[in-house]
Amino acid sequence: MNKLLLLFALAITSFSTAQTKALTEKGQEVLLFDNGTWKYQNDSISTKTDSLKINKKEFTKTTGATFLTKSKNFNVGVYINPTKWTFAPHRDNETSPEYRYSLKSGNGFAMIITEGTQIDLENLRQIALLNAQKASVDVVETSAEYRIVNHKKILCLKFQGTIKGIKFVYFGYYYSNNKGTVQLITYTSQQSFILLEKELENFLNGLVEINEP
Repeated sequence: MNKLLLLFALAITSFSTAQTKALTEKGQEVLLFDNGTWKYQNDSISTKTDSLKINKKEFTKTTGATFLTKSKNFNVGVYINPTKWTFAPHRDNETSPEYRYSLKSGNGFAMIITEGTQIDLENLRQIALLNAQKASVDVVETSAEYRIVNHKKILCLKFQGTIKGIKFVYFGYYYSNNKGTVQLITYTSQQSFILLEKELENFLNGLVEINEP
């Protein structure tokens, strides 16, 4: 992984709940961050997740996605195509992400971030944007919708921004149930994304909820 894409990855790993909610004396809801800063919650995003449309297409894992990388935190996993993707668990000095993935043909990367806490999709959308802004001040949400992926309703988000003069794209699926929350995020340069979008989408469509006995 080149140094620039490593920066993208390090930014993404802070996507978990790195903020808490509080009320001002006037009853306005704000988000408090670990670094001592704060932001009005309504400033972080202009629309509510519930206002998003559901993509009418049903998305399913590809026939080539035969190898399951299973979360240890709760009942989700990602089926990957082992002829196209490699993966590795988090390093010894890390707790997140659970796995990193790399496209063998190059320039396509992904990671899965999980935690054993349920988070509303509306809040996940806000968390994703706020943390992307830590890596790039000009980051913007370019697409947001619900999708039915392997029979589960998930949130699909795309962001674009600039790091060290190079434009990048985050393309991710977000899902939560009563056992936990998962953020499956692909990322690459904007130039590469034009060529790799379908391959990255096929990877994302490997996200599944695992039926436990």
